[in-house]
Amino acid sequence: MKTKINLQDNYKAGVFFSIIASLFMALSAVTIKQVRHLPLVEIIFFRNIPTMFIVPIILKRMNVPLLGNNKPFLLFRGLVGLFAMLTTYYTFAIMPLTDATTIHQLRAFFIFLFSNIFLKEKIYFRQIPFYLLAFLGGLLVIKPGLRIDIFPAIIAILAAIFMAASHITLRHLRLTDHYLVIINYFAYISELIILLILLFKNNFIIPNSSDLPILFLLGLFTLGAQIALTKAYQLSPANLVSLYTYSQIIIASIFGLLFFSDIPDIYTAIGASFIIISGYLNYKVKKNN
Repeated sequence: MKTKINLQDNYKAGVFFSIIASLFMALSAVTIKQVRHLPLVEIIFFRNIPTMFIVPIILKRMNVPLLGNNKPFLLFRGLVGLFAMLTTYYTFAIMPLTDATTIHQLRAFFIFLFSNIFLKEKIYFRQIPFYLLAFLGGLLVIKPGLRIDIFPAIIAILAAIFMAASHITLRHLRLTDHYLVIINYFAYISELIILLILLFKNNFIIPNSSDLPILFLLGLFTLGAQIALTKAYQLSPANLVSLYTYSQIIIASIFGLLFFSDIPDIYTAIGASFIIISGYLNYKVKKNN
C-alpha cells in the first residue's frame, strides 16, 4: 500500500510540474514578443543570465558537483537545447502565439519516433492512428499552400524536432544527473555559443530601460519552465504527464488574445483540438498497457 501511495504522489507531482512548465513557457512567449525588436541572439543572451547566477549558487549550497556525471549527454543536451531555443524563440517572435505553440506540440509525434529508435521503448499499434491525428492537426495549423508565411511554420516544425530530441536526452539524463546540473549545462553552453556569435557579428544593441525588466522576467520564466519540466520528467513517466503539456496551447491562446488580440482561425482551432485529443487517446492507451 505504501508503494502505491508513493507512486500516486509522484504522478500527481509530475502532472503539477508539467502544467507549471506550460504556464512558464507561455509567459516566456509573451515576454519574447514584447522585445521582438531586439536581435534574437541578444534575447537569448539576456535570458541565460539569471540561470547562470542563481543555479550555481544553489548547487554549491547543496554540495552537488557542477560538472555532473554523464558529460557527453550533458553537452549534447546543451547543444540540442540551444537549437530548440533558437527556433522556438524565432517563431514566438514572428508568429501568432497560438499557431507557434500548437505546432511546437508536434514534438510528441517526434518523441514517439525517437523514443522507439534511441530508447527502445515499445510501440503499441493502436497508438499510430493517434499520432497521425496529431500530424493532421499540425497540418491544419501550418496550412501548407494556404499561408504566405510558410517559412516560419517550417521553423516551428524544426523547433518541435529539436525539443523532442532535447526531451529524449532529458529522460536519459534523469537517471545520472541532478536536474539543476542539466539546466546549468544548458545555460552555460548556450551562453558561450551566443557570446561568440555576438562578438562575430559586432552589432550589439543596448536594450533600453523598458526592455531590461522584460528580459529579466524572461530569464526567470524560462528558468522556472526548465525546473518544472525537468522535475516533471523526474517524478513521473513521460507517457503519463505528456498529456498535460498540451495545456500550453490553451494558456497560449488566452495570453495571445489578452496581450496581442490574436484570435485563432478555424483551422488552428480544429488543428489544436486534434492534437489535444490525440494526446489524450495516446495517454489512455499507454496507461492501460
